[in-house]
Amino acid sequence: MGKKYLFSEDANGRSREVKVDPKHLDRQMRDERAAGRNPVVLDEDERIRYGLLSQQLKGRR
Repeated sequence: MGKKYLFSEDANGRSREVKVDPKHLDRQMRDERAAGRNPVVLDEDERIRYGLLSQQLKGRR
């Protein structure tokens, strides 16, 4: 099992990376949702793919 990354997006569209506690990931997800944010969990490969996609989209502006 690889490393997991938790990203949380607020209502304004700003996202931030949240440090993941593997034993309490479900609780972290619930806490983020309760705070009105949209949490997303990515593994290492997905994180790289999303990062590359983000860079490509920024380059189109």
